[in-house]
Amino acid sequence: MSNWDWDTREKVISNLNEWKEKFNSVDEILVSPDFEKIVAIVTTQEGKTFCINGETWKNTFERLCFPQITSVGSVICLALRNYEWTLAKDDTVMEETFDYAWNLKTNKDSKSIAFNIKKGDSYGVCLDGKTWDTLFFDARDLILSDDGKHTASYVRVENPPLLDIFSFKKGVWTVAVDGNRWDKSFISIYGACFSPDSKKIAASARLSQQEFTVTIDGKTWDEIFLNVWEPIFLDNDNVAVPVKTEKGWTLAINGKVSWPYFTQLWHQRLSPDGRIAAVVATEFGKWTVALDGNPWKKTFSHCVLPPFFSVDGKKICAVIKEGNTWSVAINGKPWERGFDRIWSPQLSPDGNYCIAKAEKEGTYFLVLNGQIGKETFDMLWEPKFSPEGDKILFGCIKNGKYIRKVLSLSEVLK
Repeated sequence: MSNWDWDTREKVISNLNEWKEKFNSVDEILVSPDFEKIVAIVTTQEGKTFCINGETWKNTFERLCFPQITSVGSVICLALRNYEWTLAKDDTVMEETFDYAWNLKTNKDSKSIAFNIKKGDSYGVCLDGKTWDTLFFDARDLILSDDGKHTASYVRVENPPLLDIFSFKKGVWTVAVDGNRWDKSFISIYGACFSPDSKKIAASARLSQQEFTVTIDGKTWDEIFLNVWEPIFLDNDNVAVPVKTEKGWTLAINGKVSWPYFTQLWHQRLSPDGRIAAVVATEFGKWTVALDGNPWKKTFSHCVLPPFFSVDGKKICAVIKEGNTWSVAINGKPWERGFDRIWSPQLSPDGNYCIAKAEKEGTYFLVLNGQIGKETFDMLWEPKFSPEGDKILFGCIKNGKYIRKVLSLSEVLK
């Protein structure tokens, strides 16, 4: 972000009105992380392709799915041509093809690209152009390590007849990491994640009708629960997961109950200084955030979305819904204004400011510390703070033109 252009106050990147006149259709509009590119899937007489700032790829395809702009600005997608699927990146097409491909993902620095694949009747993963050596009867979901060197997927290791419920009851699902399956199988397995050092993987597993636990690298905890949600690694060795017991929902760390009991608990998140926040229901229909097991005093009637921390870990921010109105709560205090929709808010580096994209009655605008910005937009992408926290960068569409804008904090409201 430090090398982005934070000085140019306004830059008209492209006129989308011209795109709509030039192409048969314009779909799935995306913008790059630095807001310098606007990208869409467009339909020409030759087929589907990408238009980037008004310029199209040379390659055309029958279908384009899972389009993304990576953190370094590359345009990637899964593409269908001549009934075969493959990866397309910046107008270059990978040589190997598949019967189907899905779940396109990149790691944090965008140096690795992975996706699920189907070849014949077998399923697996392709990472950076190399397909797993071992394929399976089925594969679902894709987990990519932060370092981009490892992939995992839930795989079916047996192929019983569809109505053979007894075989499925014994367990035919497990995790495969880099194509190597765990020895133990389960009725179902979900919520897998890699450890920060990318050396371990944890997942939630169903053992029987009402028996659930966590398994790490295929080794299950001794503790059994009535249900579990998705686990997270607190560090390279310790795992936290919401679990259901006869007393209610709580947080278990390495299998041991560590929090009070709630009507519901999920979406646990780790702060920079090692504390844990999670979404909880103190009673039916009363949602809030708990920090280290202590819930906010204020509750909300409809929902609370996953919380996140400021850089220093002192503030917790979450999108909340009260009745039919969406808003933001920070450390338990909601903004006074509500909106028809609101997107993930961003906290400034010092935690003193919070900005979000919001919409009301079809109009988009910025909201800074609960106050609506002076300008409205036909479309708006989620804003970002400068590294110093004194400026806002965002992309917007006004009168059909895509514009990249930089504002000081005072200019948002004045």
